[in-house]
Amino acid sequence: MKIGYCSPFNPIKSGISDFSEELVPVLTTEAEVVVFSPTVLENKIIEECCEVHPLKDLDNYELRKSLDIIVYHVGNSFSCHGEIVDYMQKYSGILELHDVGLHHFVAEKISKKQDWSSYVELVEYSHGMKGRKIAEEFLAGKISAPWDTYSSEMTMTRPFIECARGIIVHSEFAKQMVLGICDKNPITSIMLHTERITEDAEKFKRSCREKLGLSKNELIIGSFGFATHQKRIIQILDALKKIKKDGNSSFRYLIVGEAQEELKIKKKIQERNLDDNVIVTGFTELEEFKAYMGACDFCLNLRYPTQGESSASLHRMLGMGKPIIVTDIGTFSDYPDEIVKKVSYGEQEVEEIYQAIRELSRDKRQLKQRTQAALKYAEENCDIEKNAKTYVKFFEEVCNGTWLPDEEDVLISHLCELGLTDDDYTTELWEQIHISV
Repeated sequence: MKIGYCSPFNPIKSGISDFSEELVPVLTTEAEVVVFSPTVLENKIIEECCEVHPLKDLDNYELRKSLDIIVYHVGNSFSCHGEIVDYMQKYSGILELHDVGLHHFVAEKISKKQDWSSYVELVEYSHGMKGRKIAEEFLAGKISAPWDTYSSEMTMTRPFIECARGIIVHSEFAKQMVLGICDKNPITSIMLHTERITEDAEKFKRSCREKLGLSKNELIIGSFGFATHQKRIIQILDALKKIKKDGNSSFRYLIVGEAQEELKIKKKIQERNLDDNVIVTGFTELEEFKAYMGACDFCLNLRYPTQGESSASLHRMLGMGKPIIVTDIGTFSDYPDEIVKKVSYGEQEVEEIYQAIRELSRDKRQLKQRTQAALKYAEENCDIEKNAKTYVKFFEEVCNGTWLPDEEDVLISHLCELGLTDDDYTTELWEQIHISV
C-alpha cells in the first residue's frame, strides 16, 4: 500500500509535527509512505526512510494517482493546517482529526480575509439557526467569542468531515462527537501513541534530573505544551500558593513550552510569592521537553474549555510512568481513574487541584501504584508499532470498501434517529443485547 501523508513537520511548532515525526518512520515498516509537507523538513530521518515532497506537489496528477490513499492531519490552528485543509478539499482522503472543535481554525481563516458574512453562513450550515444567532450576537458585540463560550457545542467541523473519505480520531469521546455530526463516513479511533515506554521509571527520573541540574530530593511537578489559558496555569499557581502557605516550600513547578502570555504568567508567579518555586522554560526542543517531563514526580494536564482534543503530552507522560492530574472533561474523562486523577473545572477547581497535589505529594504508595498503572496502560493501549498496523488496516478497509462500523455505533445511531438518546437507557439496552448474544 502507498500512503500520501500530509502533516505539519518541524520547524512548524506543533505537537502534531512531533507526532508525525515519530509515527512516519514506524509507519514505513508497514507500508510505503510519501510525505507531503507545507515546509522544508528539519528531520533528516524522515527523508531517509521515505519520499518527501512539498505540499504543492499534490497537484501533480501522476504522483497523486500513484497513491492508494492520502491522509490529512488537521488540528485547530489555521496557520499550521490551512494549506493542508485546502488540499484535502481538492483531493479527498482520510481526515485525521486531532481536534474535534475547529472553530478557532475557521475564525482565524475568516479574520485574515475579514469576510465575516461568510463566517455567519458557515456557522448556520454547521449549527443551524441557533448557531447563526450566536454568531450574529458575537459580531454585534453582545457576547464573547463562540469558539471559547461554545467550544463543544459549536465545533464547526461539519464541512471538514463531509469532504473526507474516512476519519481517524484519537478517543471514543471524539468518535461519538463526529458520529453525531455525520455518521456516513468510515471512522476509527486510534489512541495517540507513546513513542517509548520506560522500563525503570524511577531510574529515568533520576537521570533526567541529573541532566537538567534539578534537585534529587525536591518534589517536581509540571505542565507541558503551549501554555494557553485553557491549560489552567493560573489556577495551578493559586493551588500552589496554598501548598506553600501550608509550610511546604520544597517543590518546583515547571511550565514547559511556549507561553501565550508569558509576562502575565510571570507577574502572577511573583504576586503569589512563587518566584523560587516556578520555572518557565519557554519553547524547548523535543529532547529537552521530554527530559523535563521525565524529571517530574507527577504531571498536570488540565484543559478547559475543551475542543474535543486528545493530548500527545499526556501519552508521553504515560509512557514515562507519570501519575497525571487532568480536568474531568471531554476525552480526559475517558481515562480510568487509576491512570489519571481527575479534578473539576467549576467553582471548586483550585481547591480540587490543591487537594490532588497535596495527596499525591504525600502518598508515596499511591504515587508508586499510579506509576505502575500508567506504564501498564501505555503498554496495552499506546504502543506505536501496534498503532502503525492499525492505521494501515483502516486505510486498506477504506480503499477496499470492506470497512464496517462497530455494532455499538450502529445501535447508538439508530437510537439517535428514534430520539432515544438518554445515556442510562442506551447503556442498559446495550448491556442487555450483549447478554442475549
